[in-house]
Amino acid sequence: MPLKRLRLTQRRKALGYTQEGLAERLGCERTTVIRWERAETEPQPWLRPKLAQVLQLTPDELHMLLDDVADVPDQRDGFALVSTVPLDFSLSAAYTIRIMEGFSAHDIASRRETLASLAVITGSALLRPIRQWAGTTPLPGSQPETGTDEVNELEQAVTLFRRWDASGAGGLRRKAVVGQLNAVAESLHTHQPPHITQRLFQVTAELAQLAGWMAYDQGLFGTAQRYYLLALHACREGSCPELGGKIIGDMTQLSTALGNYEDSLSLVHTALYSLPRNASSLVRSELLGLEARAYAQLGDGEHKNAARSAETCVAVFEEAPDEPFPDWLHYMNLAEVDCLAANAYTELALQSGEHRTWQHYGTKAEVHSLRARHSRGKGYVRSRIFDEIRLAKVRLAQREPVEAATVDRRALALAADTRSSLVVDWLIRFNRSLSERYPELPETASFHEELQAYVRRAAPLRVGEVA
Repeated sequence: MPLKRLRLTQRRKALGYTQEGLAERLGCERTTVIRWERAETEPQPWLRPKLAQVLQLTPDELHMLLDDVADVPDQRDGFALVSTVPLDFSLSAAYTIRIMEGFSAHDIASRRETLASLAVITGSALLRPIRQWAGTTPLPGSQPETGTDEVNELEQAVTLFRRWDASGAGGLRRKAVVGQLNAVAESLHTHQPPHITQRLFQVTAELAQLAGWMAYDQGLFGTAQRYYLLALHACREGSCPELGGKIIGDMTQLSTALGNYEDSLSLVHTALYSLPRNASSLVRSELLGLEARAYAQLGDGEHKNAARSAETCVAVFEEAPDEPFPDWLHYMNLAEVDCLAANAYTELALQSGEHRTWQHYGTKAEVHSLRARHSRGKGYVRSRIFDEIRLAKVRLAQREPVEAATVDRRALALAADTRSSLVVDWLIRFNRSLSERYPELPETASFHEELQAYVRRAAPLRVGEVA
């Protein structure tokens, strides 16, 4: 199969144009449009403004569509390997299934270098479609009937995969999750009763979300974003907006990690808007915690909003009714809520230069961080590492650099047997903050050396970032 610009074709069809009709509007030949969509040629610069106008796109959005080429290196079992995920949430269910199969197969067949090269979509090119998803995803109806034994076993397998991830081993087993996703997507081609199809789409959404999180944990941000988008497509077909809101929250964390704080705030607001009125308090609490951190990252002008969101995050969780929740929320406990609040307060304390302000926020961050460490379950290995790094940041925010370095050494000891890109990111960022604020301190030099030794073992290609 040739290369194709699938999203460009989808945009044309979404606006009701045939290839001939678009060519007529632009004053060119139909064969010219065909060559664009086959990625054989690109529109001439003088024609691009008119093409953008006809397709109702900004110049940047048109550029994104033209750059988004689905490479199809071969055919396997009747479907194509594709490296792109459409941002158009009006796709048919059948097309959504083909994309799920194609992208998961592409992941399985690709080397890490190929996956790492996938660019992250930002700005309006990302936010507009996500808002479209929030506005068009159907609310859940009655609870789906009990499925077959096969569907029940698939749901149990997803639960097992989540426990792998929580134990810190998930990143090493991501391909197993992707393989399961590919198999479930393949099963969706078979005609099933509607309630079974809905259950299968929900399983697919959960697998895609988990594959995205595991890719994020490995530093494959572009791959993670595409799995999150796949998960949103599946949520739409499975009528599970709560899970979709949680997935947009995951996308918020990705944007924050890349420093795209305005995107983070817009995404989390969209996620909160998308939740049905009877949505789980746990989902709402998590999103409010992410909102608090996004506000805090934007600086002093938003500190009141950040503090208010952090307080509301905790209050919503504490007032949540005691009711069953889906397994994809298994991690959302008191420790996690305290972490969310601590992240926001720590950021506010670090940014403040006024003694009373940083002391106030530092004390709040300390209370939540210590409570998270105390209540954290033993099975959450990676989260326990983050608890230590978070507390070290709190000590840094409280202007206690010696204690901060001591606490982060405990994090290094806990991280000895893990290979998480996120853990490495957090440790490197802490080292950078410590070095910038207290460069002459002996503990700074000592921690720097220990971190270098750890990164040489855990992520040798990133040693230069420590220096």
